[in-house]
Formats: sequence, C-alpha cells, structure tokens
Amino acid sequence: MTSPVTLSPRTAEVVRSTLPVVEDSIDDITTIFYGTLLDEHPGLLGSMFSPERIADGTQQRALAAAITSCAAMLVVDEEADPRDVLAPVARRHRAVGVEPAQYEVVHQHLFAAIVAVLGDAVTPEVAAAWDEVYRTMASTLVELEAA
Repeated sequence: MTSPVTLSPRTAEVVRSTLPVVEDSIDDITTIFYGTLLDEHPGLLGSMFSPERIADGTQQRALAAAITSCAAMLVVDEEADPRDVLAPVARRHRAVGVEPAQYEVVHQHLFAAIVAVLGDAVTPEVAAAWDEVYRTMASTLVELEAA
C-alpha cells in the first residue's frame, strides 16, 4: 500500500492560512509563470506545451487547478488523496516525456511568479511552506509517472 501524501503540521497550518490569497492570485501567478518559463525555454512550447492551450489559457487554468486543489486536499480534507487530482497530470506528463529534473526548472519559475505577484507576503515561512507543497506535488507526480 502506498503511504499517504502529507505535509508537516506547521506547513499545513501556514498553507491553510495563505491558501485563500494564493487561490485569489493563482491566475496571475500562472500567467507570469508560463510567460517567463517559455521566454527562457522556448523549446518547451510545442514539445511539452500546446501553443493553443497556452494561447487560450487552458494550460494556465489546468496548472492553477492542480496547485490549489492539491494544496487544499493536503490541508483541508485529510481523507482526500492528492494522487486523485495528480493522476491525470502524471499521465499527460508521461505522454509528453516530462523528466524528473524538469521539476526544478518549474520550481524556479513558479516561485519567481509567486513572489512577483504576492511580494512581501511571501515571508521565509510562507515560502518554505509552499515549497513543501510544491515538492510534495512534484515527488508525487514523479512517483505516479514512474508507475
């Protein structure tokens, strides 16, 4: 049996208190994220990301939903399993050939976008908590992609 996907208690508390702000700002965060990611790594457009899905915002909304749904599951509904939300993402990642090392590139651009949108609200404690959420999501995705 697979072990449950969980966060540390302090991280869960910080994420629970900041989740509404992140949810309110997630569209801006994902728009900036994809803009900077694709500016610096233009080869990803077409190979990993559909230009149509980027242009119409579908890709940004999918990432936003995955992040906020997974975070909510981790801190609100302890009975829920984030793998349920992440399984379709993992299937898509497998289909386009996402490699585990690419999660670091995503991390860099995602956290830069979070800071760009939320500014001083991203204290070291908030950054560490959301980093744990991201790393939990990424490790779960890598696990699912390998299965």
